This record gives sequence, structure tokens and C-alpha cells, in this order.
Amino acid sequence: IEIDGEYRTAFIDDQAPNLNYGAAPVPVADDQPELYGSGSMGGNVIGIAKGSQNKELAWALIKYLALNTNEVVKMANGLKNVPTTTAALNSPDLEVSPQYQVFIDIALNPKTITQPATKDGDAYVPAMLDFWTKYQSGDVPDLQAGLVKLDKQINDALDLAG
Repeated sequence: IEIDGEYRTAFIDDQAPNLNYGAAPVPVADDQPELYGSGSMGGNVIGIAKGSQNKELAWALIKYLALNTNEVVKMANGLKNVPTTTAALNSPDLEVSPQYQVFIDIALNPKTITQPATKDGDAYVPAMLDFWTKYQSGDVPDLQAGLVKLDKQINDALDLAG
């Protein structure tokens, strides 16, 4: 069992094309069955360098790549990342295996969420991942105490960010 992103289907198809595997949404709590099939998704971030000599052209390229359904689908097909627009998610040109379809369905699920924006950007994400790695490896002997410490670490970072 592995919890991973949609792009992993492309790696498997490339490196182990005969592997018989499946994909499924992450399990949910028994008392929240309505959440099954939803998930948490990140977004795509792109920027223009402050010192760019061609800011207008860079912005035109970003808009083209972000809002042109055919290009969004072409990028999704090439990278095997979930497309960033609903039109692309529903495009008949999107190349979708049964395993990849699971991720498309999660993206289209109205209960799917994204990470909230905070004053310190996403500094809480690496803090949580670091804690989770330590906990899984046995370096956090007391889960409750570890979570309290993590909470303080995140709150301190938010306070520092203003």
C-alpha cells in the first residue's frame, strides 16, 4: 500500500508496464462516509522573475498554458498530473487509465479540498511531514506530546509571520 500522487501511474506504466495494480481514494472515518472519494489536492504554482525582461510575454505564456483547455490537457497527458481546470478534467482528449481515473474523480469531487493559505505560506506542511516521518520511524514516543509540540511550532511560525 502506498499513498502517492497521480503521476505515479505514469511511472508504473513506464517502468513496470505489466504490473497489475489498482488505485483507490484514501479511506475515511466510519462516521464520515460522505467524504469517500474526495481528497486533498495541491495546486500548481508558477511565477515570473522580478527581473524578467519580458514580463508581458511571460504573463501571456502563463495565461495560455493555464487557460487553454487543449494545452492543459496536453500537459496533463504528458506529465500525468491532474489537469487544473474543470474543462480539461472533462475533456474527451484526456488520456485516462482506470488507475488515473481515480485521481480525476477525486479532483472533480465537490468535497475535495486544498491546503489553506496561511500567513507563513505553507511552512506548516514541511513541519507536519517532518513530524509524521519521525513518528513513523519511532522517534516520537508520545504521540499526544508530539502533536502538542508540532502545534506550538506551527503557531510560533504563524506568529513570526505576523
